[in-house]
Amino acid sequence: MVTIQRCVADGLIDEVIITRIPVLIGTGRPLFGPLSPDVRLEHLSTHAYDFGFVQSRYRVVKPQRP
Repeated sequence: MVTIQRCVADGLIDEVIITRIPVLIGTGRPLFGPLSPDVRLEHLSTHAYDFGFVQSRYRVVKPQRP
């Protein structure tokens, strides 16, 4: 998880694809752990598969540099 956090913090991630599986697990972990600051995402697309998975694509919104 630390590797992902560092890549996000360094602006090396351009796109995120998140796949959800229809199972309620009761407890869990954050996908990326704590991130500071929050990372804004722009929704690109969502696809629902016949077998129940739902996959969404997001573009990482880069913060404006002064």
